[in-house]
Amino acid sequence: MANIQRLKYLGHSIVFQEVPNEISLAINISGCPYKCKGCHSSYLWEYEGRYISDDIEALINKHDGITCVCFMGGDQNPQELNRLIDYVHLRGLKVCLYTGSDNIPKDIFHLDYLKTGHYSEKLGGLDKSTTNQRFYIVHNDEEYFDMTIMFRKEMQNVIKDNQES
Repeated sequence: MANIQRLKYLGHSIVFQEVPNEISLAINISGCPYKCKGCHSSYLWEYEGRYISDDIEALINKHDGITCVCFMGGDQNPQELNRLIDYVHLRGLKVCLYTGSDNIPKDIFHLDYLKTGHYSEKLGGLDKSTTNQRFYIVHNDEEYFDMTIMFRKEMQNVIKDNQES
């Protein structure tokens, strides 16, 4: 049986684009098992940093006004990630997982949002019409609504124009 390591992270930031209509605390989890060619976060491939479970409370407390916590990785330890997700929900926040897996994880629960798909230089990221990646709104752990189009520039312009009308 594989030795599952506790989740570590290398930094965090407040982001506005990773989860549409949310102010998100993005936590960059290290030890990524996918190691996608062309990844813009290759520094997260190595297992290093601080233990996220030791710091999650302080990270949330430090950032008043956030509406969502976005775990950038972490599915290599689903048990710990599920505990973190439950804690975030107890704090009244939504949860998003960005994973390089091409499949919807069957062992991670209670997500509000999910981004799946390895990064492919040929296909591009969420903002490209050719992407293999998908962004979902999750309802009750069983319904996944594909909202990938929200990341495309042409859709952002339509939304902006409607808000200005």
